[in-house]
Amino acid sequence: MHNAAFKFHNLNAVYIPFEVKNLNEFIAKFIKEETREIDLNFRGFSVTIPHKEAIIEHLDEIDEAAKAIGAVNTVKIENGKLYGFNTDAEGFIEPLRNSYSDLKDSRVAILGAGGAARACIYALKKENAKVTVFARNFEKAKRLAEEFKVQNSKFKIQSESFADFDILVNTTPLGTKGKFENETPALATQIDNVKLVYDLIYNPLETPFIKEAQRTNVRTIRGLAMLLRQGMEQFEIWTGKDAPMKEMSDAALRKLK
Repeated sequence: MHNAAFKFHNLNAVYIPFEVKNLNEFIAKFIKEETREIDLNFRGFSVTIPHKEAIIEHLDEIDEAAKAIGAVNTVKIENGKLYGFNTDAEGFIEPLRNSYSDLKDSRVAILGAGGAARACIYALKKENAKVTVFARNFEKAKRLAEEFKVQNSKFKIQSESFADFDILVNTTPLGTKGKFENETPALATQIDNVKLVYDLIYNPLETPFIKEAQRTNVRTIRGLAMLLRQGMEQFEIWTGKDAPMKEMSDAALRKLK
């Protein structure tokens, strides 16, 4: 996505992957001016699991969303300083706003209590939605609910309905390509009265959860929408230029199909 955007704007830049096992060493040897062993002219980088929380201690400043969520997924380097951002929250909520319009007082069930759930809850709270967290680890869900002042409940078994909710959001790994790819957090019979299903998983593009929603004609948002939107915000943070949606979307689709 990012390389397609760099090409669109004719920028002399490249986005490359680093598998970072030791975050402290990476920051010291590649990033910090006073200690780095090689200068690759970094202007910023994405941060993913398991470093989204640990990166914070290395940053000079972080934005409001990152503070509230407790995680950074985007770092910008400017004049030797490291600035942290969380684009997951905006990446999640923008497609939802476009699909659902007014989220105020909407009843939203969040499935899962990990880092992605935190970003979703933060964004939904700003829209004044009514959020309930469901997780197999009830204590984890309870702690998350208490922190963000939302409701919590035990994960529903497959005979229980989500009829009390307008929107259902999957933040769990169920449905992800690999060992979970044939699993779904809910069946069609559980969601037939829900207005919209949002699955954050983008690989595969069509998860078992999305297929269950389609069986009962519930509207859906796929994970690619969030991936694209959070990536667009990253690009704009790093470059100050408008992110080319079509080019970034096409690039992502080519890789995922």
